[in-house]
Amino acid sequence: MTFPANWQCPITAPPGQAQANIDPLKLLPSRHDLSQVRLDIQQALLDAGKQRSTPIEVTPDGVIWDGHHAVRVAAEKAIPIMVKVVNVRVNPTASSIMDLPTS
Repeated sequence: MTFPANWQCPITAPPGQAQANIDPLKLLPSRHDLSQVRLDIQQALLDAGKQRSTPIEVTPDGVIWDGHHAVRVAAEKAIPIMVKVVNVRVNPTASSIMDLPTS
């Protein structure tokens, strides 16, 4: 998949830096599906007020590299997230994290 028409990348930080207050719905996934078990784990962490053990990682183009399940849970709750920008290029697989099926 290519980038959606009229899509605007929310990432302004350079690789190696963190960026706060990102709307998770503005990030693009690079996975094809999500695991319900892993979504439940991320939801439990959020409910307990605990941080992930690793940061959510995104490319400079706004594509999720790592942390898809945490992004999905944040998107469902409309909670802004902090991301770490990594120097990787990957194509998006969908127009929204909400488009990925769960199994």
